[in-house]
Amino acid sequence: MSPDEGEHATMKVNRSAARIAVVGAVLAAVVVAWSAVSGGASDTGSGPYRHGIVVVGDSITARYDDQADSPQQGWWSFVGRHFDAPVSTFAQSGSGYQRPGLRCSGNRFVDRPEAFHGPAPSVFIVEGGRNDWASCREGHFVVSTDAAVANAVNHYLDVLQRRLPASTRIIVLGPPWGPLDPWQGKRITSIVHTAAIRHGVEYVSTTGTLDSYERVVDGVHPNRAGSAAIADRVIEALSKPAAG
Repeated sequence: MSPDEGEHATMKVNRSAARIAVVGAVLAAVVVAWSAVSGGASDTGSGPYRHGIVVVGDSITARYDDQADSPQQGWWSFVGRHFDAPVSTFAQSGSGYQRPGLRCSGNRFVDRPEAFHGPAPSVFIVEGGRNDWASCREGHFVVSTDAAVANAVNHYLDVLQRRLPASTRIIVLGPPWGPLDPWQGKRITSIVHTAAIRHGVEYVSTTGTLDSYERVVDGVHPNRAGSAAIADRVIEALSKPAAG
């Protein structure tokens, strides 16, 4: 082999090694990304809901943490700790069944397919509706129609029943509603409740949990006492056999 041929062969080997390294790095990144998306869905607890709880929600879920005794401990954290069940949350502030979050630049509940990744959970909870009093139009809020909200809620419940196995217990929370905008609260809550009944899905009322200003920080979002009050309703429901 001539010196030129040897140099050419060495360059080919180096290029092949580089390609292998790049492919390996990409595969590793995919594995890491999948793990990050899947969250704790593959973890198991020791309680009755050992395959975990998935929550899709808005800021009443998104703004809070899983630290025991934290002022910001989320309602879902209380529930998970009570049943010794891992909880995976897929929540975005400002979002809802039909309204994109982050002031119209984010996504809706139905736009989160990652909530279905991994093994099926024991429980799937939808917490939301508080933001659905308004729709987005050209980046601005406009009051939503009853029909628009009902169509969005019914569509999402259709998706849940199609994507989740019968072994997963689906729970729809009535929108946790603080003291502000009580008329809108009654309107949206009625729509969500009606859709849950139509689909034969378990509905858990949160009416009264956030009525007092002593349980909210701004008229909308719960403080620790408010989150605990929401959790109590969910714990009470999950402590009983599934309805129907």
